[in-house]
Amino acid sequence: MIRQRHAQANSSESDSDGEHTQVKSGSEDEAPEEPSKEESDDSDYFVGDIEPTEKPQKLLSEKDVERAQKAERKSGVVYMSRVPPYMKPIQVRHMLEKYAQIGRIYLVEEDEQRRKQRKKSGGNKRRQYVEGWIEFKNKKYAKAVATMLNNTKMGGKRHSFYHDDLWNLRYLPKFKWRHLVEQLASERAAKEQKLQTEISQSRRELDAYVKSVERAKKMNNIRAKRQAKIDRGEEVKQLDDRSRNVWQRDVVHGSADSKRRRVQGNMDSVLSKIF
Repeated sequence: MIRQRHAQANSSESDSDGEHTQVKSGSEDEAPEEPSKEESDDSDYFVGDIEPTEKPQKLLSEKDVERAQKAERKSGVVYMSRVPPYMKPIQVRHMLEKYAQIGRIYLVEEDEQRRKQRKKSGGNKRRQYVEGWIEFKNKKYAKAVATMLNNTKMGGKRHSFYHDDLWNLRYLPKFKWRHLVEQLASERAAKEQKLQTEISQSRRELDAYVKSVERAKKMNNIRAKRQAKIDRGEEVKQLDDRSRNVWQRDVVHGSADSKRRRVQGNMDSVLSKIF
């Protein structure tokens, strides 16, 4: 009985509060509660606002420096004067690794203008290389490989693309990889300097052209105004078109040999008078 009474009481309370619960649920759907500022800030911070910390660079020890210097002294560089068409550095490494241990490889790409002309004429669009440098871990092996493979067929499979191409290798004595890096850096700096010089020269030419155009417009306006005054019958002062006279040295006719002979003749005549 007591359980039945409690059940009836609970059912009555739920019926009386049904309307209130429906109203609350509707209001929650229309305007959901926004999270507090602290909660949103914390969630955003932990999700995506954590900035990655940079790892401190580890300084090289004396042993590492000595090891690197020893490896550099032991290494050797081979110059490849001609790279077969469409051969890539990974293929060069694959073909030479069977003879000795290879370090770094640098191949020079062809001129971009030349590549554009080849593509325009309907040629192959793949990038080609002109020359290259190959670093061997042991300079003795580098010298031996360059001497052995120079002017010989690349070989490989019989129907491979590079089977009949020739190696063009030359060992560079007392040449290290850092020398190549310094050379490329100096060439790049010289190229940039040349480009800056050309840009400044073109700017000066453009400024001179603009000034001459403005001067010509000004003179045309002056002449037009003078002509309008003349047409109206007004007196006009004569336009002063004085040209600038620049002093120049006289041109010396004759070559340097004739001048040298003339000076020698004068010296001979002076010496004959003395002695």
